[in-house]
Amino acid sequence: DFLCDPNEDSIEIALSLIHNGKYPRVVPDEKQLLEQVTKIDLLVIASPNYMHTPQLLCWSQHEITILVEKPVAISEKQVSALKAAEPKMKANIWVAMEYRFIPAINKLIQHLPEVGEIKKVTIRENRYPFLTKIQEWNKDVDKSGDTLVEKCCHFFDLFRLITGQEMQSCVSKVHRGLLWDHYGYEQRERKEEV
Repeated sequence: DFLCDPNEDSIEIALSLIHNGKYPRVVPDEKQLLEQVTKIDLLVIASPNYMHTPQLLCWSQHEITILVEKPVAISEKQVSALKAAEPKMKANIWVAMEYRFIPAINKLIQHLPEVGEIKKVTIRENRYPFLTKIQEWNKDVDKSGDTLVEKCCHFFDLFRLITGQEMQSCVSKVHRGLLWDHYGYEQRERKEEV
C-alpha cells in the first residue's frame, strides 16, 4: 500500500487515521509512485480538480482500477484530451459522484415508481460556496472549473440518476457573491478586458 501527497500536513493527518498498525509506504511525489505501478491494483485520485485529467492521462495507460474524484475535467481542452486518449486507455475508471449515495437520495429513488412520469427535476442547494482547501485552489476558476463544474457536477449526476436519461438542457441561477467579492474575480475580469 502506498500513500502519495506532496503536502506533509495531509500525510500526517492521513497516517493519524490508521489504527491497525498497517502503515502504507509514503511516497512524496507522483513520479515516484508511478515507478511502483506494477504493485498497484487500485489508485484513488483525490487531488485538486485541474490535476485530474493529467493524472488520468498518465495512469490510465496501465492495467489498474482508478477511482477519480469529480470532476474528471475542468475545461473543453481537458475533455478533448481525454476523448483523444480514450481508445488507448487500459485502466478501469470510476468517477466518484458521492451525492448519489446520500440516504435521502436513495429514499427518493425508492419512491420514484410511486411518483409517476418525471416532467422536470429541480435541485437547490443553499450553502457556503466552497470549503477551505490547501492553497485555496478550489476558489481559482482555472483550477476548479468554477462553481458549475466544481459543485454542480453532483447535480448533473443526480439528474441523470433520477431520470435515467442524459440532460437535454440546464438553467442555472447562482450568486457568486463570496467568491466574486473575496477572491479577486472582479479585478481579474477587469484585467482580462484590457
